[in-house]
Amino acid sequence: MMLGIVWSHSKLPRWESIPDYFRQLSVINEMGSDTVGAFFLITGYLFFLNYNQEKYREKITTRIKSLVIPYIIWNVLGCILWFIVIELTGKLYVSDNYRYGEPLKVVGNILTCEYTILWYVGVIIVYAFAAPFFYYLVRNKSTGVIAIGTLFVIGITFHHPFTSPLLWMSIYALGAFLGIHFKNYMYRPQRLLLTVSSLALYPLCFYLNYTFDNMLTTNLRAWTAVFFYIGMYDVCNRIIRFKSHRIYKYSFFLYASHYLPLHILQRYIIFHNHTVLTCWAAYIMTPVVVAILSIAVGYYIDKRFHRLYMLLSGGR
Repeated sequence: MMLGIVWSHSKLPRWESIPDYFRQLSVINEMGSDTVGAFFLITGYLFFLNYNQEKYREKITTRIKSLVIPYIIWNVLGCILWFIVIELTGKLYVSDNYRYGEPLKVVGNILTCEYTILWYVGVIIVYAFAAPFFYYLVRNKSTGVIAIGTLFVIGITFHHPFTSPLLWMSIYALGAFLGIHFKNYMYRPQRLLLTVSSLALYPLCFYLNYTFDNMLTTNLRAWTAVFFYIGMYDVCNRIIRFKSHRIYKYSFFLYASHYLPLHILQRYIIFHNHTVLTCWAAYIMTPVVVAILSIAVGYYIDKRFHRLYMLLSGGR
């Protein structure tokens, strides 16, 4: 899923170089961005696993270390790096959306992830502090199902997933529900029927979304993607045996570090040679190269400067 997120940030500053760009290339972007819902489910599940109101302070304390501190560090670092690149290149290799401003505005931009793509971390920080609210919603099975269903129906009907807190809340609340009432859910494969259904429904919803292109089909796609990617994990796990590998520990570092080099490298390649072949190569291959480099850098820092790595990754 983290590789899907990296790919979802693959952009072309001169997308007009490729005919029918939005139909051809944006498919990969959108499939990658659809992994966000699964991250919300998993995050809600892990936070509320073995949770009760007495553990609220303990949970918040751990999240300050694992979320708040890395969030601030990476956002400040991102701001500094963007401004350095702007000064060195005259905005040639970064988007014009990133500008200097008044000091107070820069601080506000840092906190709202203007210079990074850590908005998801910002949202789950808010959700962590709002834990009593989610706990109240789902602590009882019956009322929990009703609450999740209500949030789901409202969010899926009226809002776009990337602007609707209700849609994300419904998925996060489902994760909380599973963490409280089905503690082993994420530690065993989901039911085969659910896996098979999600593997079939997600491509169908994706097709419907591209055919009708409305908010309902977009939101349905986001919800079915949650179980599609969990099902894909279960299928791949039979072959790869993820527990025997440790590379996944660098997923947060990859998430926090990939965006700037990906953005700059793609613009550098295309501005120097924007033929159709080069655009395709920049779009498809650059995320792979950047992902490998980011993981390698994370591994190096982890081994040589372990305390620094733990600070940057929130102890992951």
